[in-house]
Amino acid sequence: MKRFILLSAIIFFAGISVVRAQQAIRLTGEKTGADTQVSVVNVDVANTATTTLLSMDFILDQLDVPSNRYRAFTPVIRSADGNQEQRMKTLIVTGRRQDIVFQRDGVDELYAKNCEVIRRQNDTPQTYAYSDAVTTQPWHRGADVYVECDLCGCGDQKNNDEAFITRLLPPDPWELIQLANKEPNPDKPTRELHGSAFITFVVDRWEMKPDYMDNRRELRKITDTLDIMVADKNITVNTIKIHGWASPESPYNHNHMLATNRAKSLTEWLRQNYQLPASAFAPAEATPENWIGLKEAIDNMGTDLLPHKETIAEMVNDLMRQDSLSIARNADLAEANIKGRFPKDYQYLLKNIYPGLRRSDYEITFNIRQFNTIEECLDIYRTKPHQLSQHEFWRVAQTMQPYSDEYNCAMQTALNYYPEDEAVNLNLANVALSQHDLLKAETLLERAGSSAEADNARAVIAIVQKRYDDARRLLDAAQQKGLDVSKNREALRLLDN
Repeated sequence: MKRFILLSAIIFFAGISVVRAQQAIRLTGEKTGADTQVSVVNVDVANTATTTLLSMDFILDQLDVPSNRYRAFTPVIRSADGNQEQRMKTLIVTGRRQDIVFQRDGVDELYAKNCEVIRRQNDTPQTYAYSDAVTTQPWHRGADVYVECDLCGCGDQKNNDEAFITRLLPPDPWELIQLANKEPNPDKPTRELHGSAFITFVVDRWEMKPDYMDNRRELRKITDTLDIMVADKNITVNTIKIHGWASPESPYNHNHMLATNRAKSLTEWLRQNYQLPASAFAPAEATPENWIGLKEAIDNMGTDLLPHKETIAEMVNDLMRQDSLSIARNADLAEANIKGRFPKDYQYLLKNIYPGLRRSDYEITFNIRQFNTIEECLDIYRTKPHQLSQHEFWRVAQTMQPYSDEYNCAMQTALNYYPEDEAVNLNLANVALSQHDLLKAETLLERAGSSAEADNARAVIAIVQKRYDDARRLLDAAQQKGLDVSKNREALRLLDN
């Protein structure tokens, strides 16, 4: 039998797997001649998770159908191995008398269950827009689509010709899967701000002198922050806590007295300069000798600066392995041993490292008020995004088209301010998956916790990577936690065949 030729250009569309035949298919009967010329154009085959859709235009302008005959055209999906096929709706084009017969007696049984009958108006332009849909089957992957042509109008299927239309694309896993975002906790967290100021005090004194040495510059590290907070109506300062540190020289008990009183002095100076509730100023704290800072400094030095670095470091470590009471009893002896055994190294530490160990750490805890309306959230997002909570970033994103540039930017900004929040990491991982960036998604999911939505995202990665057993396990876990994963299970059914 003669086979008809398909001249086609294949193009791809996002959203569903699609092939489109741009050029015409001309169906010309071998035996019956010019009267069976038909053109087929605008062929679309779309393969979704659940449905395979076919549409095309039959151009009948050059088709002549005798009055008592018909022509039948049936699209057929046939598996790559030829063992399975699925017939779709048949287009029957009748002559005048045959159309009357069909109306009186019914269509031939071969086509009667699923067909569309139209009457050909010979010698006139005529187009039929064909469309039909069938349930997607796993074997549709790589299947061929034909149009079976009954050109004799006799219903003899064995003698029918067929025209190749196109080949179905394998389902694209990215178009089958479904992502699930997680709404962050609506509670607005208390925030903390930490820093250090190197306030200089007169030797053996603890009175706060703002204009002494570089104190004015160092105080600005604290006051610049507090000035901004106090002036902002959205912010409430909860507590200001000062922790003082002294360097290890001099007797331990003396250093304890200095560090404690200097922390109290700085706390009192802040109390006098800021009209905040008395409860905002936490009791000052102190660590008499900053052996922690000394250890870090020694670890970062080379032997060119500290020739006996390894031995001194071990002496410091020996002290720090002890409990707090033992450190208080033995600190002076440890410092004396370093000074006595390695006087040049000690002098270098005293001159270059010890000054930096005398510092005042500050911790400010504060609250930012809730922004109750979406208008407020959007305004703050544009002007002071750092004041939004995780949930307020979420609300902002819900006003945007999911996975649009502005939506993705909002999710990324949320992560910039809340890098450890599980929901924020998950939602940005879904953004990465929407962009097919598996590496970024996997990295973000390391901090996304074990929620149902996080399991679903990990399952999506497994599906795309063809790790189907892992995907099933993860989808089972997500479902047990209450998430509807039916769409991703259907994706597995189609892909793992």
